[in-house]
Amino acid sequence: MRSWKIRPLLCPMVLRLWSILPEAAFRSSIYLRTYSLDERLLACSDTVEVRQVRFHPGSVDQNHILVLTSDNMLRLYQIEKMEAFGIVCSVFPVGEKPSSFFPGSKTPFLDIYGELAVDFDFGHPEISENLQQPEEEERIVFQSSPVKSESKYFINAKTQTIDRIIAKSFPERKKVKEGWEILQWPIYILRGDMTVYYMYINLNSRSLAPLKGPIPLSLFEAKENEACSLICLNTNPQIICIALSSGTICHGVILKIDEELQEQLKTSAQSLNKVPSKEIMSFETVELELGLKTSDEDIEIKPHKFPIFLYRDECKPGRYFATHSAGVHMVTINCVDGLQAFASSESDDVDPPPDLLEEPSKAEYLVCTKTASLEKVNPVIGFSIYYKPASIMVLLADGSFITLELLYTPILPAMGDGSNSSLKELLKEPFDQYIQNILKKASSQPVLKLPAGGEQNLEQSYEILKRTAKVFREEYLKQHTKAREELEKRVETLTLIKKNQQAELKKIEKEKEQLHKNASLLTEKYEDIKIKQNEIHRRCERLLMLISKKRNKPTGAEQAFIKDYQEISEKISKYFDRIGKFKQRMRYQEVQMQNWKSPEVKKVSSINVTTKTIADMMQEVKDIMERFNLSPV
Repeated sequence: MRSWKIRPLLCPMVLRLWSILPEAAFRSSIYLRTYSLDERLLACSDTVEVRQVRFHPGSVDQNHILVLTSDNMLRLYQIEKMEAFGIVCSVFPVGEKPSSFFPGSKTPFLDIYGELAVDFDFGHPEISENLQQPEEEERIVFQSSPVKSESKYFINAKTQTIDRIIAKSFPERKKVKEGWEILQWPIYILRGDMTVYYMYINLNSRSLAPLKGPIPLSLFEAKENEACSLICLNTNPQIICIALSSGTICHGVILKIDEELQEQLKTSAQSLNKVPSKEIMSFETVELELGLKTSDEDIEIKPHKFPIFLYRDECKPGRYFATHSAGVHMVTINCVDGLQAFASSESDDVDPPPDLLEEPSKAEYLVCTKTASLEKVNPVIGFSIYYKPASIMVLLADGSFITLELLYTPILPAMGDGSNSSLKELLKEPFDQYIQNILKKASSQPVLKLPAGGEQNLEQSYEILKRTAKVFREEYLKQHTKAREELEKRVETLTLIKKNQQAELKKIEKEKEQLHKNASLLTEKYEDIKIKQNEIHRRCERLLMLISKKRNKPTGAEQAFIKDYQEISEKISKYFDRIGKFKQRMRYQEVQMQNWKSPEVKKVSSINVTTKTIADMMQEVKDIMERFNLSPV
């Protein structure tokens, strides 16, 4: 199904010239050594062609390449860093191998019926359901090569994240046998008849991987065997895009298969290993314009069929690019944000909103290399995406090189507190976002790069000019006129709001002045009332004092006070008596202590005197003995 043959497959050896030769950074051209991968098969075979090549995301050193060939085989190659050869690790069949071809051609009969694989892509990584442990002996992948076998790679589902691969040697892996599982990437394989299969390939095992499928595809039916490309977007849940050569692209969501449907497939399947555990729910199709239509007569022209190649945009999950012989399209899936928000919600019982998938996708024609009335094409032979800044690079067959910058404007959240005010409802949506929605193009005007020496004449050039003018008049100028009207309405509305607010401010100023006057009057009245109240309070006190003096008997409060005073006086007298007794006891104890200490002092003084007397006598005896020269006995 692909128009451009990939033969042979070259692998360049990228050297760090900047570290070896600093002057290499200023060279206009740098030469690299390349070598052909599996040259005997991929370059010399007349029947085997390369359909798709992708790096395996599970390769830690990024040196495993998966190649899909036209003989319904997936070949796994291991590229060594400083060696000019690749090691054939394994070969996996993905269908029946073609054995017969049309006479005088290289087209197999299976290709006509759409039974050949045309493309593949990797899905999100999954944790293997079957627990696998390290083997007792490491198996060498390729016996004839000097390359050592790789150690197996395991991931701990409890303590590690799914995007971290940990390499373990056998003694280390032997200690942690429990709780480890293998991280695996599903490989979705597309056939020409629109059927999708999938399989899992272990990079460290040469065992045959079972091909599961076909995956049930609901709500979409392909009329012909014209499927040509497939990609898996980095969304959750994962969205798969399948392109047909007629210009139709099918968008579907990969879901877990229904149990009833799986039981039905098990009853009709030849092997239970081939029964899929997933299904694809198609939610929309997008039609691409394969060739620019310059007049009303071009609408009746039968559309051409070209192979379409899809490229995902890593900086925006819901966007991808489609290249074909008629140019480049950019497709944006608008329902991705809502779908991911619903999938990431914590509650499982909430039903999806009815308008979750109703917002249609948008396809913009970026580069056009063919008109609908021309037969000659200027196909796209090279395409790449650059991310700093986001831009695309397109190489055409005539040698033209086109670069287009991609603009991304994030949608700001709507402001507001949920009030029912008409003004807040009017200003609820940000005005710049509202203008952007008005200026959003319903159809795009692509960059024209028609083939040189084509069949176009002055009349067709005039038709292209008329179409361009019509697009500008109906799309751009009309939208700008509407945007200008909305700006005028907004200016008029804001002017009226400003006048009303100014009138309200004047009214508020008058009320403020009146409130100040009322406040000053109230302050004066308050001062007068306070003075009068203090005078009344003093008069009441004098009256109460006079009344209390003229009364013969004390009042109840005075009687209670006198009673409390008497009780307190009695308690104080009792406390004084006790304190006197305590003082007498203290003096008595002091006298007793002095009497007890005096004999002890006398004893100590007599002992000191005796000790001094004995010492003096000893000294006298010693002097006498020295005088008479006597020696001690």
